[in-house]
Amino acid sequence: MRRRVLGVVRNLTALDRLADVLTVLADDFRVETRFTHAAGSEFDADLSGHFRRAGMHVVPWSQACGRNFDLAISPSGNGALHELDMPVLTLSHGAGHHKHLPSGRGFGPEVAGLAHEQLVRDGRVVPSVVCLSHRDQFELLARECPLAKDRAEVVGDPCFDRLRISTPSRQSYRNSLGTGDRELVLLASTWGPRALFGRAPELAADLVDALPARSHQVALVLHPNVWARHGPWQIRQWTDRARQAGLVLVPPEHGWKAALVAADTVVSDHGSLGMYAATLGKRLLLAEFGHREVVAGTPREELGRRAAYLERDRPLREQVERAAPVAGHAELVNAAFARPGGAASALRRVIYEQLGLAEPAWRAVARPLDPFVPE
Repeated sequence: MRRRVLGVVRNLTALDRLADVLTVLADDFRVETRFTHAAGSEFDADLSGHFRRAGMHVVPWSQACGRNFDLAISPSGNGALHELDMPVLTLSHGAGHHKHLPSGRGFGPEVAGLAHEQLVRDGRVVPSVVCLSHRDQFELLARECPLAKDRAEVVGDPCFDRLRISTPSRQSYRNSLGTGDRELVLLASTWGPRALFGRAPELAADLVDALPARSHQVALVLHPNVWARHGPWQIRQWTDRARQAGLVLVPPEHGWKAALVAADTVVSDHGSLGMYAATLGKRLLLAEFGHREVVAGTPREELGRRAAYLERDRPLREQVERAAPVAGHAELVNAAFARPGGAASALRRVIYEQLGLAEPAWRAVARPLDPFVPE
């Protein structure tokens, strides 16, 4: 008996996370997947081109709300998920539920993704399943939204597993990037006024100037929300001189994971990419860190305490060349991600339980990343 799954996409960040999640449905002819654009995100952008390039079958929200699907998967608790007449599975679109919920005045005390206002509508818990990347987040969920605690499933992080399983092929990703035997420095920024790009937008150009092109390559990854807020033309305009000097500007819809695996040193902030870099054992420097945005007691806050910081008034090349992995980074893996290497299996089990289907006979495993070739 066939089942139909609906991928709910609010923005590019959600679309990126669905690419990690939906690999567990590959090769099963019993399951067909459609996608819908859930409007209302502050960083809503025209996703039609992204859907078209990926070859995804898209249905309008009005049709998605009907009885045509057996399960909706949303990498966000936001939006009108209560309008969907089917079970809903939610999960984090980053490296765990470690940030406070954005509000019109900045960030509130609630935990993004686990807040009562995101999960409950008219006294009813909307998601049938709330997937968590670590068992410690169950305590956050029980505190933030007690009504939803019985819906929690700890599945781990499928993105981290894909990054780690791709590491043995690191040289092939470097070849695709044109890195060669140079040191690849990846500059990564989340979104918001306390993010690296918000506080130091000129840092990419400064690094390109400070690091000789014969021995170093610099790549820039910006959160999709930055691209949505300013637009691709403006981002390219702001980085024009640096790109002319060799900066690799990674587009928002693909490439950041391959670039991270390929990188030698990462310069980041409190975003998920910095967390992934630390847990992969990359040499890491934090150029900014939005402490007020990060939930106390989480691995993300611990990263902010352990990592070394880039000092803008000291020579950049010297600091980059002395960068080191975060002390105790192996401990951060176990603190941030349950079942390292087993997220695909755990996630598939939960999804097939919701679909009322027996799992396929083959093992669920993390899929290696596609390489990224700059334009």
